[in-house]
Amino acid sequence: MNTLISSYDYNLPENLIAKSPLEQRSDSKLLHYNLNKSYYSNQRFSNLLDILNEGDLLIMNNTKVIPARINLHKESGGKIEILFNRKINKDSVEVIFSSSRKPLVNSYLIINNKRLFKVLNINKNYLTLLKIIEDDIFLIFKEHGEIPLPKYIKRPLLDSDKEKYQTVYAECNGSVAAPTAGLHFTQEMINKILELGVTIRYLTLHISYNTFKPIIVEDFLQHDIGEEYIKIDQQVFSAIETAKTNGSRVISVGTTVARSLEYCYTHKIKNSYEGPVDIFIYPDYKFKAINCLITNFHLPKSSLLLLVCAFAGKENIIDSYNYAIENNYRFYSYGDSMLLENI
Repeated sequence: MNTLISSYDYNLPENLIAKSPLEQRSDSKLLHYNLNKSYYSNQRFSNLLDILNEGDLLIMNNTKVIPARINLHKESGGKIEILFNRKINKDSVEVIFSSSRKPLVNSYLIINNKRLFKVLNINKNYLTLLKIIEDDIFLIFKEHGEIPLPKYIKRPLLDSDKEKYQTVYAECNGSVAAPTAGLHFTQEMINKILELGVTIRYLTLHISYNTFKPIIVEDFLQHDIGEEYIKIDQQVFSAIETAKTNGSRVISVGTTVARSLEYCYTHKIKNSYEGPVDIFIYPDYKFKAINCLITNFHLPKSSLLLLVCAFAGKENIIDSYNYAIENNYRFYSYGDSMLLENI
């Protein structure tokens, strides 16, 4: 197996990077790719209703994006930007920071002349911060932070992003990025899916910097995928086993759901689970939980691209991405999607 990350590069025209969401979520394109029958089908995402069958299982990530980016000042007066990574406990938080110079341990981060956090520890570009005020950590970010759109969306943040960069079923605070495969669903569409006799189950994976952390080593086996937090109820596992027994499709809505389920199946977890997940999925991995994947089009040389290549095969993904480029599909977080079917 070729483990050079440079072999997972591709050229994308700048105009195909989606800078803004569509007015109607489900109007996005859906590239339906049946791997066993080797055919593409150009659809609208709303046409998923015509593809699903009674007995199919959809599993979605109900994490909620928080206003995770805060611009503050150090005591020295210099600017510092922090990005929420994970909540350590009720009083402390781990963040990624960006500043011309590192802050000092035991120094304070300030906004509007008010101390907000104390720096407890510095590890590379991570800070451990202790909140100074009484407010809950998520409330602090809600009051002072902004929605952390990806850096490749080069435009000012809009009020509409607060709604559009969030799934309609988002429930549990904790993510710094949206589970983008779920952005295409409307509540009306979800209601119609349930009327078809399709089962929907939810899990939670809080998306941290680790999901989109760049792979900076040439041999991707040396990449540190890091940990993220998941919570899965036993009902999810029961629904998977029922679908498999009946020969129905187990459809992961997004790579975060796929990683969560594959972690549990790899570790033979079939009951409720709450804790860290650190699985790194790349080509040669054999999927155990899912047989269909709804996913957006991912950045070159990313761990998410490696995951979809593992699911569908590298050559199939290269071909489908080229096809999508030729047919003017929109890429990345606010872009179009694929349904990869392997059953």
